Amino acid sequence: MTQPEDQQEQYVSKQIRAAQAGEYPEHKDIDEAENGSMVNDMEDLIQLGDDMEAMKTSQEDLKQSGLLSDPEQ
Repeated sequence: MTQPEDQQEQYVSKQIRAAQAGEYPEHKDIDEAENGSMVNDMEDLIQLGDDMEAMKTSQEDLKQSGLLSDPEQ
């Protein structure tokens, strides 16, 4: 079984490789960014959706790795 730390390292490494390959949009200039919102445009929305899809649910974390949410709710 893969340790949670290894899983996190794999996920971060995958994101770094994707960013280096140009799969993520460039950062916006601070004057363009809409502070206080999760997304600024459709590109950000698509990226957020992809990131959320890749995340495991609390139940999946508990079942697969024995991890509990922090703080447990």
